[in-house]
Amino acid sequence: MDKTRFEELKEKAAGEGLTDEEAAELGRLYAEEAGEPYADAESMKDAEAEDQESQERRELDAAHQAGATAERDRSQAIQPGVVRKPDYEEKP
Repeated sequence: MDKTRFEELKEKAAGEGLTDEEAAELGRLYAEEAGEPYADAESMKDAEAEDQESQERRELDAAHQAGATAERDRSQAIQPGVVRKPDYEEKP
């Protein structure tokens, strides 16, 4: 880790402020110092977009599954007036 750059960015952040690139760099340096992974705002936006796409896919899959279940239930329904023997009765 570049300690000089780290201190330089911390001083600038406390004073005049940082550009977006400098803020991302400072964040990476803080994470590196703490031994933790770093994700800046841009990568978080990408992750949120992927989460949104995944949610939309799950909703479409659920709707498709519900439609398939409704069709299966409709096609397997007993017609009115038809009498069936229970499946559990022994067959001769």
